[in-house]
Amino acid sequence: MRQTVAIIFFLSGASGLIYQIIWTRQLTLLFGSTVLAVSTVLTAFMAGLALGSVYFGKLADRQNSPMRLYAVLEILIGIYALIFPLFLLMLKASYILIYRSFNAEFYSLTLVRFAISFFIVLIPTTLMGGTLPVISKFVVQGIENRGRYIGGFYAVNTFGAAIGTIATGFIFIQYLGIQRTVFLAVGINFFVALVAFLIDRYPARGQVDKALHLDPESTNLGRDPIWKFVLLAFGISGFCSLAYEVLWTRILVFFLGSTTYAFSTILAAFLFGIALGSYIFAKIADWTKSPVNLLGLVQISIGLSAILLMPMFNKLLDIILIFQGLPGGRFWTFLVCLVVMVVPATLMGACFPIVTRIYVDSKNRLGQNIGEAYSTNTIGSILGSFCAGFVLIPLIGIRPSIALVVTLNILVGCVLIFLNKPRSQVFDGMAISGSIVTMAAVIMTLVWSNTPLFLNSAIFRLQHPGDELIDYTEGIDASITTLKDDADVYRLYVDTNQAADASRWDSPSHRVIAHLPLLLHSAPKSALVVGFGMGLTSHSITQHGVKIDAVEISEGVIKAARNYFTPVNKNVFEHPLFNYQINDGRNYILMTKKRYDMISTGIIHPLVSAGSSNIYTEDFYQLCKRILNDDGIMCQWVPLHRMPEEHLKMVVRTFVKVFPNTTLWYKFTPDFIILIGTNQRLKINYKNFMARSNIPSIQQGLEFDSLDGMSLLDAFMMGEDAVHNYAGEGKIHTDDRPYLEFFSAKSLVQTTQRNVEGLSKYRQRVTPWLANYGQTFDEKKQIRDQINHYFSATQKLIKGQIAYAGRDYNKAGQVLGEAFSSNKDDMTIRYNLQVVLGLTQENQQEEITQLEKQLKQKLRQNPQDAEAYFQLAVIYEMQGELDKSADAAEESLNYNPNQLELYLFLGPLYERQEKIDRALGTYERLEKIVDELPPEILGVMASIYHMKGLDDKAVKYAENAFAFAPDSWKVNHLLGTIYLDQKHEKKAIRFYLKAIELAPDAVQPLISLAQLHFSQQQYDQALQSINQAIKLVPEDRGLKELRQQIWNAM
Repeated sequence: MRQTVAIIFFLSGASGLIYQIIWTRQLTLLFGSTVLAVSTVLTAFMAGLALGSVYFGKLADRQNSPMRLYAVLEILIGIYALIFPLFLLMLKASYILIYRSFNAEFYSLTLVRFAISFFIVLIPTTLMGGTLPVISKFVVQGIENRGRYIGGFYAVNTFGAAIGTIATGFIFIQYLGIQRTVFLAVGINFFVALVAFLIDRYPARGQVDKALHLDPESTNLGRDPIWKFVLLAFGISGFCSLAYEVLWTRILVFFLGSTTYAFSTILAAFLFGIALGSYIFAKIADWTKSPVNLLGLVQISIGLSAILLMPMFNKLLDIILIFQGLPGGRFWTFLVCLVVMVVPATLMGACFPIVTRIYVDSKNRLGQNIGEAYSTNTIGSILGSFCAGFVLIPLIGIRPSIALVVTLNILVGCVLIFLNKPRSQVFDGMAISGSIVTMAAVIMTLVWSNTPLFLNSAIFRLQHPGDELIDYTEGIDASITTLKDDADVYRLYVDTNQAADASRWDSPSHRVIAHLPLLLHSAPKSALVVGFGMGLTSHSITQHGVKIDAVEISEGVIKAARNYFTPVNKNVFEHPLFNYQINDGRNYILMTKKRYDMISTGIIHPLVSAGSSNIYTEDFYQLCKRILNDDGIMCQWVPLHRMPEEHLKMVVRTFVKVFPNTTLWYKFTPDFIILIGTNQRLKINYKNFMARSNIPSIQQGLEFDSLDGMSLLDAFMMGEDAVHNYAGEGKIHTDDRPYLEFFSAKSLVQTTQRNVEGLSKYRQRVTPWLANYGQTFDEKKQIRDQINHYFSATQKLIKGQIAYAGRDYNKAGQVLGEAFSSNKDDMTIRYNLQVVLGLTQENQQEEITQLEKQLKQKLRQNPQDAEAYFQLAVIYEMQGELDKSADAAEESLNYNPNQLELYLFLGPLYERQEKIDRALGTYERLEKIVDELPPEILGVMASIYHMKGLDDKAVKYAENAFAFAPDSWKVNHLLGTIYLDQKHEKKAIRFYLKAIELAPDAVQPLISLAQLHFSQQQYDQALQSINQAIKLVPEDRGLKELRQQIWNAM
């Protein structure tokens, strides 16, 4: 009979953890996944358990049939779980109404969250809290065996909880989904209730009669005189236990990550240790003659084992790497967690049966006593979790917090032993010696083990071992780390998740998700960004003159962005268009009444943490669609690295389900794509797009990432039908079926190459989606030809990126070189080529060094070898040694002055060094040995002569350039400027007008013409030109000031 009860109590523990995990997920989707929101849910959950243990403990003592009461509890839990979604819908409506009606602030809103959480989980958790005292009332046949049976069944229930945690985190949610997992738990409740009813109706003969017999008062064993302090000590023990769990979890995320798998593993290992301890000490508790002393020693041992763990954390990465290559990687991760926590967690589990032995003194009050003890421990746990996360960590840090909790364990243990009567010299000596050893370990830990935890993580030791630690802060929600590499690039990490990277490689991810959707919108006025990061996206949005709301979950990220990333975000915090708030982005979108022209979800990888995939669900996109204006644009950044192709297609498929008119954009780096969702089929106003991309502030932002309007437009990859075909039919990522959270480690390897290859098969030209791109057939043909030109070169770019992602740098360099030769105007191709050449150079640095030695040896043998000097000049230029490169090139020209390609190499080299006279001298020497100079060189020489005040020569060379390239607006504009300086205003006007005709979207000729008419008091013509320029760049304040000057003059 008892074995049957143990089985159903095991199942009850499993179902309880299923509900805790599921309900916490559902409530945090409503309230947000901030630490404070999650803590309010868990606090309300545990408060219900405490209340239930007290109430039903007393009720169990008055029942003749505790198993019947237990069955009723399980049925009521199951029924409530079935109607929980209805309560959730009602409370969701109430929560939104309160927020919108009273415009609640963050902390007042937290009180509302707690009240709602408490209300919605109070009933089921109260019922759950009653199961332990009720079962204990049934299984304890004799009061003398109370520790053994109560502790044993507590262990069984906790083992069930551990298994429920693993099964839910690794299996149930993945294969059943949220709602079906709840149905499974409800089925377990009903099955347990049925078995309990059968036990109650058909009890084993003799066994249950004895179990239910109320002891006469004479059998009251009496309590230990210090039972009140024992109860207090048990509460403090609960405080310490949950504080350790919070603190250890904050440490372990540096080594295990913060995925669903990681949190399930940590919690399951902790519960397993507690269950093991309760099981082992269940028998020992009844045998010992001095349970108070035993409890004291256990408390001291918890403290000692916890502090001795600290050095192990420093070696944890090495331990994990040992098992990393073995099959069943997640089992070994669980084993590592268990090894780390097993000793202190086992000792924590030992406390319950020992306290039961001390505190429970009568079968008549057994349920009440257990309820009181359990509730005291649970209240302590609530306080421990709260204080560790919200007080100790931000106040003194993780390691000092562990030291403080260890000290509390030692203090409680010593007081228990010293207050116990009669005193025992043996136990006193053990307490004193144990305390001394523990406190010595505490002092050594605080003095010598002060290396920031991040520096022991895999992210730092394996990926950035040479970076400089700039700042490390252990905050309420996470540990925030700022690093700087040898190129002065700053990186920001939240725990081990990269939140910002100021490198040129990562920059397009942050900028393009602002510039692209805003340029596609005809007239954006407002934008929302989920995730502030380093603030580059927010700054880029302000460059469009658009009002922005940014929502960031971590206060530490905002502080780091203020302190270290202002060169990137231009201190956007002071910009009048910028506003931010600390909140969960999804929660903000759920609650807000605002509507936006553009929503961008920031740079958040869906697989890096348990909550990040929540902003990739169908449910989230529906929330976003609600607050988008009718002509609004939804922008979703999607990574290609560490993203299995199946998951990538699932993300696209899910996005398309909510936004059927989705276009897909890719080009900048092989790291990401962008999904653009609109309510209507996308139509791109070409003229508007190109003109606004030339607004100086926007142009400046684009140029930083080697972009311009045409290159950005060329990033178009798939229209609506192609996106549908690429994604295909399959799974949709939803709140109920969070498929993205589940993946195998092997599936994350080399995903970038496979993903880019798969996407490239569906690439299309942007032309069918363009409107307003030319008035005449010739104009339209010219633009189509330019688009085709870019498209063909980008095809080669993508092939090069595929080779780059596959680490075939030689092939990548070759293909990207061909792409750049095809289109030298596309700076994105040039940047990708430079990256590959840089990697190729790294791989070939030894070869280059060897080649340099060979060339020098060759020159020692033949000091007049012009070719060797030329090759040496190229090598120096590749290494950035421009002075040496120029000297070697000059030496080469000394011995062979007829090398055309060397002049074309040396002239731009001097320009890069800003040695204008030497550059001009080089071109003048070149002019002596060739019949015709290239028009680009003629234009450069004309500009230099003009700069030096040699206007006659400037005119001569500019006119020669014009003769070779009469359709170059830059040459026409240069001639106009030169003639203007020579007071030939009519000629200047003629060339300015020609430049405007050739490039109607170019702003500079219009400005020059307006200034010329203004100087001649031709105000109508000046106003006409400046108005045309303002149409192209409506946000330029300088142009508006010039227009005001013209108006004033008129």
